[in-house]
Amino acid sequence: MMLLSGCSGGSGGSDGSSSDAPPSPLSGVINIEANSRVDQDTMDRLGLEGARPAPGVQRLPESFVLGGYVSGEDGLYPADKRSCQELFYAADPVDTYTIPLAPGDTLMLQNFGSCLAGASLELQLDSGQAGTALVGGSVVLSGVAETRDYTVTVSNPSGAPARYILAKTASATSGNLSFTWPEYDFAENHAIVTLESEGGQSRAFAAGAGMTSRHLGGDSWLLTRPVMAAASPPGGGRKHETLSWIRDLRGQPGLAQVQPDYLFRTEATPIDEPFYPRQWHYGLINGPAAWQLVPDGGVGVRVAVLDTGLLRLGSGLWHPDLHDNVKAGADFVDGGLPVDPGNSIGGDVFHGTHVAGTIGAVVEGNGIGGVAFGSGIVPVRVLGEGGTGKASDLIEAINWVVEGAKADVVNMSLGGLPELTQLENALQRGVDRGVLFVAAAGNASSSVKSYPAASPRVLAVSAVDGAGNLAGYSNFGNWIDLAAPGGDASRDGNLDGASDVVWSASGELTSGGAQPGYRGLQGTSMASPHVAGVLALMKRVRPDLNHAYVLNALEDGALTGGVGERNNTLGYGVIDAAKAVAAAQDSFAQTILSASPAQISLSSEGLDTQRVELNVFGSGEISDIAISALPDWLAVTDKNLTTRPYSFTVALRNDLLEQGAVARGQVGVTYQVGGKASTLTVPAIGQLISDQEARDAGRHFVLLVNTEPDERGFYLAASQVVVEAEAGEYAFHFEFDDGEEPHRLSEVRPGDYYLVAGSDHDGDGLICQPGEACAEYPVAGLREIVTITDESSLSNIRMTTGFSRPTISTTTPETLPRPGFKGYRLLDVDVGGARNSNGAKAIQ
Repeated sequence: MMLLSGCSGGSGGSDGSSSDAPPSPLSGVINIEANSRVDQDTMDRLGLEGARPAPGVQRLPESFVLGGYVSGEDGLYPADKRSCQELFYAADPVDTYTIPLAPGDTLMLQNFGSCLAGASLELQLDSGQAGTALVGGSVVLSGVAETRDYTVTVSNPSGAPARYILAKTASATSGNLSFTWPEYDFAENHAIVTLESEGGQSRAFAAGAGMTSRHLGGDSWLLTRPVMAAASPPGGGRKHETLSWIRDLRGQPGLAQVQPDYLFRTEATPIDEPFYPRQWHYGLINGPAAWQLVPDGGVGVRVAVLDTGLLRLGSGLWHPDLHDNVKAGADFVDGGLPVDPGNSIGGDVFHGTHVAGTIGAVVEGNGIGGVAFGSGIVPVRVLGEGGTGKASDLIEAINWVVEGAKADVVNMSLGGLPELTQLENALQRGVDRGVLFVAAAGNASSSVKSYPAASPRVLAVSAVDGAGNLAGYSNFGNWIDLAAPGGDASRDGNLDGASDVVWSASGELTSGGAQPGYRGLQGTSMASPHVAGVLALMKRVRPDLNHAYVLNALEDGALTGGVGERNNTLGYGVIDAAKAVAAAQDSFAQTILSASPAQISLSSEGLDTQRVELNVFGSGEISDIAISALPDWLAVTDKNLTTRPYSFTVALRNDLLEQGAVARGQVGVTYQVGGKASTLTVPAIGQLISDQEARDAGRHFVLLVNTEPDERGFYLAASQVVVEAEAGEYAFHFEFDDGEEPHRLSEVRPGDYYLVAGSDHDGDGLICQPGEACAEYPVAGLREIVTITDESSLSNIRMTTGFSRPTISTTTPETLPRPGFKGYRLLDVDVGGARNSNGAKAIQ
């Protein structure tokens, strides 16, 4: 808790007033994130200023993140439906912008809908390029042919209101930004902890009376809190209690990090069709040619399938297409044998069996064959009822595989986790021992990173249909490494007369028990095992195959149908099994330099210097490292290129940049490996920011809200002021409660509050929803309690608002999820001088 109180003032008389009372209990300034812009006719303006349309086409700068609102109709939000209040919303079917675009630039539109769910939004360029963003989804347009100003429209001609984000950034990193609050689910009364040292272990566990612990491997442990009999608090129940307990644990000695035990899920969608042998997906990855190069199908290579387990028959045999290849596995959900119960998604899906079949089903003339049909399958059950699992089980399973040398390749057709230190540590131990990790990118049609796939230690696989086009459900983004067949039941991309689903081993639940069968499914869960199978074939011909080699080969275009160029949908392209195996048979140099960060992005307002670390992958000796190329607007201020760890620092030269323009270039690093010359190229972007005066995130409501949600999960405002952007910032000022009626919205009564601010673009009476700007004191995602007293007088408060949201990652381990967070509810506001008797906003 943060106590904010003043030391001045006195009683001054019986009424407790004072002639020298401070003018405001709380005041300050809200800065606006760089490049923030707002649609000219959101409900902030349509509703509060009388339904005025935008004055004209809105021009946007080189880089921006814009929050907007469109609606194909006007009306009232119905009370109590999806958290709606009975408030007016106005029609605004089209927003039009002028945007400078160049080849390589990317535009992203993300549709957040409203409490009415909203409608699909259309993004269109005057060049004819267009795309549709469904509610909760996004669309990305890129590849313009020439550098010029483009007319861009966002339209919603007939649907319900919708909030949206339109983004273009200089470094094309809009896919890295998250515009929604972290909502990762987690196990109640569990915490994953990392110890500061072995000596901290006893102190850490002794600190929590009644807690139990389980070693997950390495320096990671799972703590379990005893279930309390006390009633659960409103708006969060046991989840709320668990998060409070985790916050308390973070203050205990001996614990370097404490995080929730996040849950993950399968990444497949069941398609209920009878089996028919249409395995188009093997032809798409050039499987038949690869099998000629590796005729034994990967004998001696073991692939761990971290999933729901495998179908086991009453006779004690595994699925007949897998039995001969199954090796000893483990069940981290229930213990015992890793038996697939068949109910991971609903019905008799047998998700893990399907995945394992794509990797290693034997070729025997019947049923289904796998990509690496001769490889050993190590079933590892980490997914339980409903196809969900806990991060602690996944971490323990990875450590089990790595420390016991159980497998050469690990497939994880699961996802939905944030970035966790303990998970990254387990993956790194595997990479250090030569284990290759593959994971499904996810099925949310989103660029939001999903772990474990998004880890740099894992190959992230997106899904394509029969024509090699990105499947409609597949995730995308600059974290995607490559693509593989995942299927799409809504398409016949290869024109074979059947839906593009992936066929593999499955099962059926009957009164006599589980029976073997086959099924067509779609999902990135189906794409990932294609890549895992190809890696097993590569490992067969190159036993020392490692993660660094695979990444280098990907970038060279040696593993896919691409030419070494990547995009945010298919990564480096669709896996080509024959090409990949041929590359593994060559004497490819395995020792390389890699830069961290992989791209230098500097600005006069953000980072203007960057330390670049050069990491060595492989066992070869690297020498003669030198910086061979440098844009004139960068300067090297410090370097160590002779001893490990290698690194150098670059700084922005503002005097050589044009204000407001974006400069692009490359930093070249040459080096020798065993007498062979190699070059590492690091992309660089620099910008001299000039948008301070133009920054605007929309009208902001600054609130002091109650620190606990009500029974419906809403955080209710107690005091409220409304501010507009001036010179790129918002100034706010609350008033003391004078004790007289009427009580003004800006008056503050003593108490404990959260200080928050944000926009209400769709006019639903809530701020800080996805797609709207938001600020929290002191930092978004890490709000602290502010205590106001009768004599409080705190000024010069500084906050920052913007459309992005904090993410849960190894760089922000203190951030916690917000299950069920609905936003902060505004106080009723007079609108246009009128107030409806039912509180609905009315336009005059």
